[in-house]
Amino acid sequence: MLRPQWHFLSEEPPTDIVELLLAQRGLAGAERDAFLHPSLDQLHDPFGLLDMEKAVAKLEWARTWQQPVTVFGDYDCDGVTSTVLLYSLLKQAGMQVDYHVPHRINDGYGLTEAGVEKVHARGSRLIVTVDNGISANAAVAKANTLGMEIVITDHHKQEGELPPAAAVVNPNRKDNEYPFRAIAGVGVAYKLCCALAPRILPASDADAFLTEALDLVTLGTVADMMPLVDENRALVAHGLSRVAATKRAGIQALIEQARAKRELDPADIGFKLAPRINAAGRMEGADIALELLLAPDLAAARPLAEKLTGLNTKRQVETARCEELALDLAEAQAGDDFIVVWHPEMHAGVMGLVASHIMRRFHRPTLVLRIDGDAAGGSARSIPGYDLSAAFDRHKALLDGGGGHAMAAGCHLPAANLEPLRAALVADASERLSDEMRQPLLEIAAPLEASRLDLQFMTQLERLAPFGQGNLAPTFALLGQEVQSVRTMGRDSDHLRLSLARCPDAIGWGMGERAETLLPGDRIDIAFRLERNRYRGREQLQLLLQDLKPSE
Repeated sequence: MLRPQWHFLSEEPPTDIVELLLAQRGLAGAERDAFLHPSLDQLHDPFGLLDMEKAVAKLEWARTWQQPVTVFGDYDCDGVTSTVLLYSLLKQAGMQVDYHVPHRINDGYGLTEAGVEKVHARGSRLIVTVDNGISANAAVAKANTLGMEIVITDHHKQEGELPPAAAVVNPNRKDNEYPFRAIAGVGVAYKLCCALAPRILPASDADAFLTEALDLVTLGTVADMMPLVDENRALVAHGLSRVAATKRAGIQALIEQARAKRELDPADIGFKLAPRINAAGRMEGADIALELLLAPDLAAARPLAEKLTGLNTKRQVETARCEELALDLAEAQAGDDFIVVWHPEMHAGVMGLVASHIMRRFHRPTLVLRIDGDAAGGSARSIPGYDLSAAFDRHKALLDGGGGHAMAAGCHLPAANLEPLRAALVADASERLSDEMRQPLLEIAAPLEASRLDLQFMTQLERLAPFGQGNLAPTFALLGQEVQSVRTMGRDSDHLRLSLARCPDAIGWGMGERAETLLPGDRIDIAFRLERNRYRGREQLQLLLQDLKPSE
């Protein structure tokens, strides 16, 4: 694995850590105040999204004339929370509404012609997509021939022409002028609810619904790794407390199963709650997760949450197996600028996770595919600066379809095109990756003195929370620290625990192999993040190692 190059944003220990971090984020004046005091008043007008009025009008028409509506979602956490959110609003308004989420393996991603036919056979005449649909031109055309109408809400990048739908609500439309593009699918669905709820519910009920819905918005936004800036920051800052105090039995049961702490943060969602929701779509079918989030009480929710925990354990086992398969194949491409691996035994539900693992190990864009007969499909993950969605678009002649985001995308293609696609992507990346992009970079906010590391310092840092994508928890460095003891943790000794002179203990997840290079008395430099460690009523500071090296 490539060791990162350390880059200090400040060479000197700070006197005021909050002001330093704000300056490093480029925040001053009104932006600084808004960042430190996130408010729902900072949300942008939902009618600033193109076609929002058309979407609202179409749903008002369906309510007036009691036309059946289907919410057509996606099988990941963002898609599931989006589906539950919009379905719940329409149900509360007394509308005829159901939902449909395709099966990852049997149906594939998003709105398809087969999916349209399935919904049409159930009697629905209006489909509202959530977290998908921007590239579903053929499916929308099919719906139109069947006398159906489609309202698309999505957040994925528009690559081709807009689908011929009644409305296309998407901040990433090419002609968009909305002030913030990086909202999740559930964020777009929430915008639709903000526009629609006051028109179909009494004012007090609309306000209550939109407040309580922040639990779903927070789950989906964090799970989809959206940047926690602009209105995402406001939504998640207020939504975290809604998750912790949720009235939804399904989320309560999920928190119980995950044994998450009461003061939830984005890391709890990203590592404990969202993987369980995602496990349904990865390993079986997303309907289990939908049933959980719509469960009427804890008696109904707890068995479903327990089942999701079991599926997540199965997912972990399957991920490890597929990572081993992929690593064997990737080693032969270690010198290439784009790694493309495929295997008929790759599990379709974990390819994105495997691609992330390979990408981090080699620090190269990575595409992992499964071969099924004469077809192949897969998921890709990228490094900063290389746009996967644009890369797939440049080589669409080799694909049957593809798209997504800059850092995460997917594609499907004839198996005969796998080797030509690999060669094309390697050449594409070789042309576009600079030497700087090929080297992983560890940005360090500043060196610190060990004497500063206490809970009061942590309280100051937390003024910048919630931390997550786009607002990463700062990494600091301690230089010349003396190692007092070294030990490994975990069943397979995968993790590292260091006791250092005059500072809190340091934990290195997945860094167990580094124990062999360390001895008591060694002087080392460490890069770390800080977290509170609560155990048996005691609270203390803990260092989360990002990297370490011998002191010079």
